[in-house]
Amino acid sequence: MSSGDGTGNHAALTSTRPVTLVRHRPGVTGDTSRTVHLIPLPVSGPAGTVTALCGAPLHREDIEPVTPGQGMPCTVCLLGHVAGSPPPPAIIGDTRVDTDPIGATTDYRAWNWPVTLRRDQISLTLDGDTMALIIPVLLATEVTTILAQQRCPVPVLAHPYAPEHRILLVAEPFGVTLPWPPGVHHVTGTLLLPPTMTPRGPITWIQLPEPDALRLCREIDVLAALRIALNDPPAPH
Repeated sequence: MSSGDGTGNHAALTSTRPVTLVRHRPGVTGDTSRTVHLIPLPVSGPAGTVTALCGAPLHREDIEPVTPGQGMPCTVCLLGHVAGSPPPPAIIGDTRVDTDPIGATTDYRAWNWPVTLRRDQISLTLDGDTMALIIPVLLATEVTTILAQQRCPVPVLAHPYAPEHRILLVAEPFGVTLPWPPGVHHVTGTLLLPPTMTPRGPITWIQLPEPDALRLCREIDVLAALRIALNDPPAPH
């Protein structure tokens, strides 16, 4: 375990690389958004900030250290930590979204999406009827096609810190834990939305949302599509 990382935080013991655990201080953001992020050591990032393994630049005055087991961890940070090495650039998706964070935030709010703009980052709060799932790219592509055929179009994101996965936005959590297959993860706390920029590139839409997208595709719909995809794989070319 090491210390003296410039943030005043302690480091967590890991099997791959040393990290320190931080989250937003109380009052900086809502409790739901206080997801625990992993910061690789040695700390890097622009002056006054540290960069989490999920790519989120966190301002030093806004964060506090936590100990292992405190809070809900950031899912994308955990995926990056398991990978253990810098990922390749993500596939750039559909960029037909306002490139100005203020304009994009206005658009999302017009759709009644629970978003927050802090500096140049747009965060979607994942609680209530809003949730997100991380699915490996090939499986996500099949699932997206099945959902479109069932008239359940689902917004799909590409994240440069999870290039081997896609993030699907869905509504109406089922209420109990569903039997998700290995490799499928829930995003916790908040989700950064386009046009948020990370040190490795922008977060982009692979499939753009429709205005009422968060009412069209439910958690149970995604699970049903996953079962179809896994039980009936496409024929080899």
